[in-house]
Amino acid sequence: MSPKEWESLPMDPDPEDDLGYEPLELDVVSAESNGKHQLLFLPADEDALRADAFIVASDSAVCDVRDCR
Repeated sequence: MSPKEWESLPMDPDPEDDLGYEPLELDVVSAESNGKHQLLFLPADEDALRADAFIVASDSAVCDVRDCR
């Protein structure tokens, strides 16, 4: 997407219609590694998991969007 296209989007773009994102159902798994608490966001669809569609994040990097406005 060019800067001009990006600037033409509404302030609150629709993720699917305006940005072309496809929603993905994720399962959240809490884990500990080397004494650090981490969250793993794994796709519910196994085929997506095999395609490396997952996120590993430290606890401090994740917030509930309702609390982070």
